[in-house]
Amino acid sequence: MSISRRGFIAGLALTGAAVPAVFYAHRELTREEEFPITPGEATVDLADTEGQHLANTLRGVWSLRLEGRDAGLKGLPLQGLELLLDIAPRGRGVRGYLDTAANLRAEGEPRYRILGDLLSGEGALLYWRLIDRDAPGGVPAYEFKMTLDEVWGVFGNAGSGTLSGQILDLERPLALTEHDNRFVTHKHLFPEARERIGLNPALLAWLISPEHRLFHQLWHATRDQWHKLSEEKRDALRGIGWQPGPRGQERDARGKRKDRNGSGIDFFFMHRHMLGTARSMQDLPSWPQFPEPQPALERDRLGFLRYFDNHDGYALPPTWSAPDDSEYTQWVSDIKSAETYHSNFQVWESQYRDPRYLARLTLGQLGSEMELGLHDWLHMRWASVPRDPSNGGPVPLARDPADFAARWYAPENDFLGDPFSSHVNPVFWHFHGWIDDRVEDWFRAHERFNPGEVSRLEVNGVAWFAPGRWVEVGDPWLGPDTHGCSTTPGLQMGRSMEMDPETMKLALRITFGEEDDLLQGLFKRVPKRPWYARHLKVKPREA
Repeated sequence: MSISRRGFIAGLALTGAAVPAVFYAHRELTREEEFPITPGEATVDLADTEGQHLANTLRGVWSLRLEGRDAGLKGLPLQGLELLLDIAPRGRGVRGYLDTAANLRAEGEPRYRILGDLLSGEGALLYWRLIDRDAPGGVPAYEFKMTLDEVWGVFGNAGSGTLSGQILDLERPLALTEHDNRFVTHKHLFPEARERIGLNPALLAWLISPEHRLFHQLWHATRDQWHKLSEEKRDALRGIGWQPGPRGQERDARGKRKDRNGSGIDFFFMHRHMLGTARSMQDLPSWPQFPEPQPALERDRLGFLRYFDNHDGYALPPTWSAPDDSEYTQWVSDIKSAETYHSNFQVWESQYRDPRYLARLTLGQLGSEMELGLHDWLHMRWASVPRDPSNGGPVPLARDPADFAARWYAPENDFLGDPFSSHVNPVFWHFHGWIDDRVEDWFRAHERFNPGEVSRLEVNGVAWFAPGRWVEVGDPWLGPDTHGCSTTPGLQMGRSMEMDPETMKLALRITFGEEDDLLQGLFKRVPKRPWYARHLKVKPREA
């Protein structure tokens, strides 16, 4: 052990004449070195919230470009490279592959395997190893050295962005100058469902029309908000025919009697009516079952690539973050997780096809239960980050429900989390078809366990059921055409279910307007979550 001259003099100054200098020298010579404390027994360490968000942003397909005077990786060209990255749900280990785009999509093993983790070290540095498939014993050949910086703010909203760093040759002695060998990666944008399973021009034109966008938003809004509205607002909506159901016997969807007032029947019927019209224009098959989560990269590389190419339109779009709303950000992440698929969606898939379960429920009870649970979660699980159609920029908290600017009517506004736009997304029709098929399962269940107690009936041109013990109401609500002032000025004849756009905007302003005009300015500043995300919560995880 050596003693620094500066440390020795400092010790003398501190100890003074009362302590001999020899004592200080002895203490320095015998002092134990300070080493890091060895960790104790291992524990189950799952990724924290920040780690989960980082994993969500990293997971996917990246284009990789090599730069620098000494750029290059053994056995690979300088152009046409791709990087595949995967992190398991709530995991902290990074696994990936690096090769040409063609080789990654071929049957053989890629040239390099990525081995790393999300444990950030000093200065938020990450070090990932590259293992050459030809290396004996799997000895790493290179190392990726990366710094996480502000660029990640873009990724947080499911967009594209870059990640850059150095490539270190692990066979090159540290005493030598590092090679000028750098990389830049660019994450591939996730293809939207409309790019894979689009709607035909006739159907799309019907869906994006102001009449139908406003109708769908208003139909849901009045039902969802009715139990919270003042009597003055209710009377105003009655005056223009947009009360949810018969006057004085309105059927709200989220109040105390939601499961007994027949609102669930309205939910099933309206969407069956919509499906009938849409299917007359285009073949829109129901999902036979809920699409499975992303396959693990190391088990099914080609399946992983197909998934992130959204080859069938049913893959889950990436999660996103919302500023100043960490709870909502976490909820979006949780609802898109594989855990939620296995713990919730698979259970619903079984439950709503179980005749013993279905035979215990009235049609209204089943509709209410499915609307407030499975239905809303389907909308948000398959939703992409909401974007402003005018520039494609992320709008994490989505469109304000009272914003009727022209840009929101563009076909690109097909955000599943807002009734104004959700029906424009092709995925909407496939999972709503699955929901509608469960109505037939419900009928067959009652035919088995309660024979003769449910009978068929056609209502407003839709195959339906007669009111009785298991069917609470016989007049499903479609809007003003069935229970409103369908002859009021402004109604556009020949447009089924749809009123004058300006009348519907007025009804929406009544529904969402604040009581106190003095607070209008303050309320506008309060972030509002997308419609289908406002009423849902995820149980807190146990520590």
